[in-house]
Amino acid sequence: MKARYRYMLEHSINSALSAIEIYNKPDFREREQVFCVLIVVAWESLLKAKILKDSRNKLVSLYIKDHHRYKRNRSGAHLTIGVEECLQRCSLPPIVKENILQLVTVRDAAIHLTAESPTLPYLTFALGAATLRNYAKLVTKWFNLSLNEFNFYILPLGFAYPFQTISMADLSREPEDIQSIIREVSARQHKGSTQNQGFHLVCELKTTLVSAKKITDATDIVAAIDPVATDGILVRRDVNLIDQYPFSWTQIWKRLKADMPSLKQTQLNNFIRQHKIKGNSKYSAYNYRNKQEEVRGPGPATSVIYNDDAVNFIADGLSRIVQPVG
Repeated sequence: MKARYRYMLEHSINSALSAIEIYNKPDFREREQVFCVLIVVAWESLLKAKILKDSRNKLVSLYIKDHHRYKRNRSGAHLTIGVEECLQRCSLPPIVKENILQLVTVRDAAIHLTAESPTLPYLTFALGAATLRNYAKLVTKWFNLSLNEFNFYILPLGFAYPFQTISMADLSREPEDIQSIIREVSARQHKGSTQNQGFHLVCELKTTLVSAKKITDATDIVAAIDPVATDGILVRRDVNLIDQYPFSWTQIWKRLKADMPSLKQTQLNNFIRQHKIKGNSKYSAYNYRNKQEEVRGPGPATSVIYNDDAVNFIADGLSRIVQPVG
């Protein structure tokens, strides 16, 4: 017989997939508001599944207590705790809680009044793209379940402007709930504190305009489709190597060790070697000191630098191998 928390976990994943499917439809009215409603349902169910798992599947762990009894609704069923109470009971990074609560604010506005606003599409994409990354990471960490088989992302369906460029006149036309979110997220962007230990408050969409001459000459932009990747079309602009691969091995080690205290250096090195991450341009690059060294090829002293994809791939893989402390 399947454990109760497993039913709750499946309900959560199905709700998240439904939110993604609706958001990614070519034409769906109120897509942003419906996405926020469903993704909050997915989060609440995920948190309840974690509480159930930790309490050995005791349903009373989710019931709302009223003195010596448990509250019931008008049909006689037990009332269960809401998403905010779940957030209090589960150990979550503060940035993940903040991301979820901002989505709850949009959800509440959508249900009780309307969250319609000129900025809502960009706001939902920024919060939603981040929340899906956080969600997938916690599903793996808590339940040892990978979501790699699903297309677990939302698409940027239109262009908009970052929160920092919104004028006071623009902001005054937004509903009060949306104004509050924009101000808070904008302040965090200015401080550069929208991510922490692999979790995100928002994911920003950045665009760059180039001249038609550069595009037709193909001197500045390289576009290609990777047949083995699920990322679709990859558009890359030539930039400094250190900008493409900003992390050293030491930086990756410190970040992963903070998330997985029982991780050993040998486990990290073995994972990098087994998955051939070194020398794979999708994840890393050799940082040669001079042209002669580059012609000779990588040696024991040649440093390797890594990108965000490498960090996420390694973290996802090791989280299923490394035993949690305690």
